[in-house]
Amino acid sequence: MRATELEGQRRSARARSRDLWYLLPITALDLVLFIFPMAIMTVVSFLQVHEFELTRQVTVRNYLFFLGNWVYLRVFLKTVVIAAMVTVVCLILGYPFAYFLTQISSRWQRTALALVVLPFWTSYLLRVYAWMTILGERGLINKGLLLLGIVNEPIRFLLYNNAAVVIVSVYLYLPYSALALYTALERFDRSLVRAAMDLGATPVQVFRHIVLPLTLPGVMASFVFVFIPMLGEFITPTLVGGTEGILIVNIVVSQLRALRFGIGAAMTLVIASLVVALLIVSRRVVNLERVFGA
Repeated sequence: MRATELEGQRRSARARSRDLWYLLPITALDLVLFIFPMAIMTVVSFLQVHEFELTRQVTVRNYLFFLGNWVYLRVFLKTVVIAAMVTVVCLILGYPFAYFLTQISSRWQRTALALVVLPFWTSYLLRVYAWMTILGERGLINKGLLLLGIVNEPIRFLLYNNAAVVIVSVYLYLPYSALALYTALERFDRSLVRAAMDLGATPVQVFRHIVLPLTLPGVMASFVFVFIPMLGEFITPTLVGGTEGILIVNIVVSQLRALRFGIGAAMTLVIASLVVALLIVSRRVVNLERVFGA
């Protein structure tokens, strides 16, 4: 019996060692692409810049400059609001679409999923430029309105503002939201809906008390896939936002281009801290592994 136990312990040790080797590549990737750069940014954020060069003088002025400047804080808060708006719109549009995908036959389901993934085959930059040709003064919308005689001159408020950033961002991130929701709804047991309806529950009650709680991991995954990348969005506000639609990362890039590395690093750390906090809260609220788990 003792020999059997020792053999079992050896096998368990070998299995743990094998698991550690499997984790080595992703751990090395995290170290190189995330932990090491963030460590550098943390150090730089506490260093003072003198005549466009970093010094060894430790300071917290970089954080005070950012957090005490209402102009930058307003852009930061606007970024959070726009990210929340894009996330909510993606959830509103993606949830019924994902539910529709689960109701059609498997043959058409594969075709619909391929169409959802199809935009990923095109360059991100080209898709944003395509929307510029749609919303611009000489774009498709203005040409159509002029052709129909609805307006006498091109509409100028369709582009280079916050609304354009929201519209284009919803288009860009909607597939991520829909796929996360589809994965959760595909695993949902529909017999629970029929049982609740047989017991007299209304459709609204069924959705509120059964469907939504059981698909909450998909909702939270959609939140992670949309809201967090939106906090770091740069290309979309640069191309379609104009001066009105700039987000916080545009400010960070301008600081780095001006060689104000300490302030740019401090801003980056604040944004990264918010992202980490949101991930921790999301992880505590719901088990995200349920979205893709067996």
